[in-house]
Amino acid sequence: MPKLLWVSPLSVHDTTNASATQWRNMLLSLKAREVDIVGLSALNFLQESGTSMFTDLDEKLKGNENSFNLNDNNINFIYMRTKSRHLGDMTSQEQRNFYAKFCAIINAFRPDVVMGCGTDMLSMVCFDEAKRRGLPTVYTLLDGTPRRFNFPNIDVVITDSSATANLYATMQKINCVVTGSFLPVVGSKPQEGEVVERTRITMINPSLDKGLTIFARLAQMNPAVAQNFKFTVYETYQGQFAEQIAKAHELGSSEPAFSAEALNSIEVLPPTTPSREVLAQTKLLVAPSLSFEGINPIAREAVASGIPVLATNQIGLAESVGEAGVLVEIPAYCLNDHQVVPRSEDMTNFIKGLTMALSEDYAERCQKVSRRFDVNLSANRLAVILKPLFDQRAGNNPQLLRNGSLV
Repeated sequence: MPKLLWVSPLSVHDTTNASATQWRNMLLSLKAREVDIVGLSALNFLQESGTSMFTDLDEKLKGNENSFNLNDNNINFIYMRTKSRHLGDMTSQEQRNFYAKFCAIINAFRPDVVMGCGTDMLSMVCFDEAKRRGLPTVYTLLDGTPRRFNFPNIDVVITDSSATANLYATMQKINCVVTGSFLPVVGSKPQEGEVVERTRITMINPSLDKGLTIFARLAQMNPAVAQNFKFTVYETYQGQFAEQIAKAHELGSSEPAFSAEALNSIEVLPPTTPSREVLAQTKLLVAPSLSFEGINPIAREAVASGIPVLATNQIGLAESVGEAGVLVEIPAYCLNDHQVVPRSEDMTNFIKGLTMALSEDYAERCQKVSRRFDVNLSANRLAVILKPLFDQRAGNNPQLLRNGSLV
């Protein structure tokens, strides 16, 4: 049975970290394919609320040992105790404990592959130790990394989207292998017998980087095909829409672009509104992002809910939407300054896209695209990518039992 050691000082069970959800699903998929797995992690989270999966964390932290075990679907995760819940606050001794445990696991478990993530020094030292002992290494690139980071001591870099792979190939000459996303997509559709009228043209996360200026201009122009729908923004935090739209201005002007009267035509839903309710009443999702997009979970959820998407032609959005929507080219001056509102004459293609998305039946196309979101497809790709590394049987390497160089 092939053996894999997962290593990252960031918690795999962080419920506030979408990347952690993908890491855990990757490992569970490999376990289901008969890979023996041990995970080494620490109690570092993006937010304090991310600890919610640890219902007895206080009890676990009462012991005198510097680590404790967590069994998750027959995967043994070893968690190093830390005083803080933030990676940047790990003490030197805590990092030494982590590294010493990593070396001890290699000696006892004898993995064939070391897989993980992290651009911090602790993660880099662990990957360096793995390579020093002749173990193949795999890096999971799901978030951006500092430009200085060139994946030293990494044999294979995997990522969830072609957009991310293309970005790193172009910008940093780093080749990544695409597995697909490990974020499960559950569409929000009306229950049997439930009749819901789809009356909204919706933008979720109304921020300037996500293209709020384009959405607001669409609402202001309100083409005839859209006059029976409400232009709606769904905030991710209270007051987001007012805060962001106040910064919008016309090209060549510093004055606010929209009057109070124009903004009154846009319905604002607070973050307390149930997301299922928002999607259930949405006819069209507008995702006019002006910044880089990898996998876009919002667009994927809309498609899985049978809702077409009007989006800008960012590679990641094209990957997430496919033929279940319409992609429109972004005016160059909007890309250069996300606060600039597109001129009315430059909205022609957005109006055409809006008309097409509202007029045509996208149900079958949404179903076809959403079938590609199956996590099992990503799991199969991951298994194929790792097989040549497992086949090396590096766990049998006699050099594996060398002592750690920093302990």
